[in-house]
Amino acid sequence: MGRGERGQRSAQTPVPGSETGDRRAGRAIERFHFAFFEAALAQVKPSEFALKGGGNLRMFLGSKRRSRDLDLDYLGTDFARFGDKIEAALKGGPLSALIQLRGVGVVGLRRSKNTDTVKRWKLSLSAPGMEAAPTKIEFSNRGDTAEPVVERCDAGLALRVGARALVFAHYPPVHAIEQKVRTLAVRSETQPRDVWDLDHLFREFTEDFRQAELDPNVMRQAAARVGELSFEDYERLVVDYLEEGIAGLYDNKQAWESIQLSVVSRLEERIKERERKE
Repeated sequence: MGRGERGQRSAQTPVPGSETGDRRAGRAIERFHFAFFEAALAQVKPSEFALKGGGNLRMFLGSKRRSRDLDLDYLGTDFARFGDKIEAALKGGPLSALIQLRGVGVVGLRRSKNTDTVKRWKLSLSAPGMEAAPTKIEFSNRGDTAEPVVERCDAGLALRVGARALVFAHYPPVHAIEQKVRTLAVRSETQPRDVWDLDHLFREFTEDFRQAELDPNVMRQAAARVGELSFEDYERLVVDYLEEGIAGLYDNKQAWESIQLSVVSRLEERIKERERKE
């Protein structure tokens, strides 16, 4: 499925040289995410949560893929009170003012899950020239044993989106790799972004990949799932969320198949290494 076919799903069909609605949405979502952290850190401590998943790769680990959602771990001792503070930050005037400055508005904010283990908010963003862009913010309280680090996020990225480079907790590469491999192996619906993210992590953090604690059976499951994903899935869910400077390089079937092969090959190499040691 090419660009023209994908454009039929939106109100305005892209023409050559134009950009898709998903690309505009990706930029709006990223501006909102940075503003959210600025508002949230006025309510909670930077050590009370840790950013994981695609948001972590984007804001701290150099990924060129914009994350559609934010997934975080709660690290404190009063999850209920923490949830109320996040709700106040999301509904507060400071966040509204920040995103208005960046040309973004919030539509339909709601807390869609509120349990002892998960607190999730769903919302859509509005901006000139794009359809409503959905995003999600989710905090988990499941006692992850991985050790996060408190650092400043990517200052260059923050500058490009008109935000401040804030300091808060996130997972370093070795734990990001462990989390992504498990996610790819067990996710109920396989996502091409997991494959893209692992390719980035394996290439940029080779030594961390060697040090990661990865179960051979989990790696086998992850490798098997890579082949479930089509180029159409990748084009729709990854390419439109890549930075503009590189998107054109990866918007072809050959690039996607190369990424798939690279991830599977590296997982198989690690499996063989583990088997030789045992």
